[in-house]
Amino acid sequence: MKIRMNDADVFVGQGGVAWEAGRRTLLLQHGAGMNRTVWVLLARYLARHGFNLVCADLPAHGASGGEALTSIESQADFIWQLLDELQANHALPAEPVILGGHSMGALIATEAAGQQPQRVEQLLLFGSGFPMPVAQPLLDAAAANEQTAVDMITIYGHCLKSQLGHNPVAGISVQNTAMAMLEGCAPGVLHADLSACNAYQGLDAAAAAFGQGKATLIAGAEDRMTPMKMSRNLVEQLGGELVVLADCGHMVMSEQPEQTLQAARRALS
Repeated sequence: MKIRMNDADVFVGQGGVAWEAGRRTLLLQHGAGMNRTVWVLLARYLARHGFNLVCADLPAHGASGGEALTSIESQADFIWQLLDELQANHALPAEPVILGGHSMGALIATEAAGQQPQRVEQLLLFGSGFPMPVAQPLLDAAAANEQTAVDMITIYGHCLKSQLGHNPVAGISVQNTAMAMLEGCAPGVLHADLSACNAYQGLDAAAAAFGQGKATLIAGAEDRMTPMKMSRNLVEQLGGELVVLADCGHMVMSEQPEQTLQAARRALS
């Protein structure tokens, strides 16, 4: 569905199922340079198994208009503005939500939980860590809108098996799929996202406000974008659970789709 907010279009995916009263709401936020389509498997499955799904394209991403937001804090503000609009005018039940996100989206979800902890039931995070520094060569390439930036992310974002074509879904190249998505970014968007990740230092406040024991992080054992040390640090500060997937890099939803789905099911149960 497409709604109008802040004088711009915002595209919100629902997993193909209309929202209903009496169901838990799960918001899933994509990562840097990506869009809602990273959630296709999870969103469609969970929408058919008792959840109201909210998978929005951030401003200037995917099918959403507007200008790219330049900080994790402003992106978290956007999440609450979106939920307020959906609950007030688009039939989304006004109940506590589960906030989820991948990579940058996980930082957004965590920051949002810290901003309004009373409205958050739990956190479901994927392929993330803290801090999330971005190497200067990648920032420079993204600022110049060079193909090198896309190449760096797709190479370092996937484990070796994924790069060789190993995937349970026959005929799919997860690396090429990610590359095509990143290449579809408007100029400046990827740099804005990466800079926001690099600058974010708000985890202490967010973790203290949200509380302990309400988070699950699903991470790839071979993640080179957010290495395990950073994932463990994020989980420890949130007092949550870390689920590690073998033969998997940063792009957990595409590299190990079934393992990721089952881990998410367990966390949500």
